[in-house]
Amino acid sequence: MIPGVGIGHTRAGHKRDVLYNAGLARRRPTLVLLVALAACALSCSLPESRPLPPNSFAFAVFGDGPYRIWETNRFRNVIKDINRADVAWLIHVGDLFWYPCSDGNYRRSVKAINSVQCPVVYTPGDNEWADCYDMIAGSYAPLERLGFLRRTFFPRPGRTLGAHTMGVTTQGENPAWSEFVENVRWVRGGFVFATMHMVGSDNALESYAERAHESDTEVKRRTDAGIAWMEETFALAMADSLSGIVLAMHGDPGVSSEMPTTTGYGAFVHRMEVLVKEFGRPVLLIHGDSHIQRLDKPLLLGPREERLANFTRLETFGSPDIGWVRVVVDSVAGRIVDVEPRRMPRWWM
Repeated sequence: MIPGVGIGHTRAGHKRDVLYNAGLARRRPTLVLLVALAACALSCSLPESRPLPPNSFAFAVFGDGPYRIWETNRFRNVIKDINRADVAWLIHVGDLFWYPCSDGNYRRSVKAINSVQCPVVYTPGDNEWADCYDMIAGSYAPLERLGFLRRTFFPRPGRTLGAHTMGVTTQGENPAWSEFVENVRWVRGGFVFATMHMVGSDNALESYAERAHESDTEVKRRTDAGIAWMEETFALAMADSLSGIVLAMHGDPGVSSEMPTTTGYGAFVHRMEVLVKEFGRPVLLIHGDSHIQRLDKPLLLGPREERLANFTRLETFGSPDIGWVRVVVDSVAGRIVDVEPRRMPRWWM
């Protein structure tokens, strides 16, 4: 979560006095008709996803919400829309909630994720642990919350969440990186998919009064793990002559001039640039954190600012805007052929 993004938006209150209610009663038949027509218009405003072309599959991307109680209905509609869509899995890029970081909030989030009918591949966001020191979040110790998160959201390493799970390879299988059960990888249709635990708040480097030295050590080890996992993913794609790579993480690493790379992501971004250029085939980076739904090619390399045409960045919606993105992959042509944003209308039922 970037401080100030999606914060401070409150629903306006509506005052209804006796005279207003009396007038409302006199106009009730007309009002009921208008409300019914408006409800029909809203319910019809979100058509089903476009049909899948031959030899293709689709997956969903969601994150950064809901933050507030009035966003929960739109979140339920995200789940309903995904459940009726033809998608192979959902990649959840984190920030399940804003606050508090209570045990109950974690368990409610797991329950919501498991109501999604397809497999859900979840990579954590900063709100789930790194920002839990904040008073509004409950003044928790971030590293304690990180441990609880891993136990709660990854009870069966190598299996996803969701009503129907799927098997994945986890970095935790490597004794050198045994704690990183959340970093996973799988292959389909000529593409390799991988998640890396890189969160917002400058990859958990933001300072606060009670920050301990152990937190800095955690950032370095987690970043090293993410880079190692990414390198393995590119090596696998090269060795197996795969068509492309999809990477997913929470934090916006700063791959554009609007949000330049900061300390927490520097080593990761620099290594990614080299790997993307060497690979030469399509690479899609999916992230959240900035709460701006976008699809672009922002990666510039070297003093001449050479644009890497084989690199694409996709960011999903974020609070207060709630929605998901459907990505379609042609497994024969070996390329992404459609990216469909699915923004939830405010009152769609």
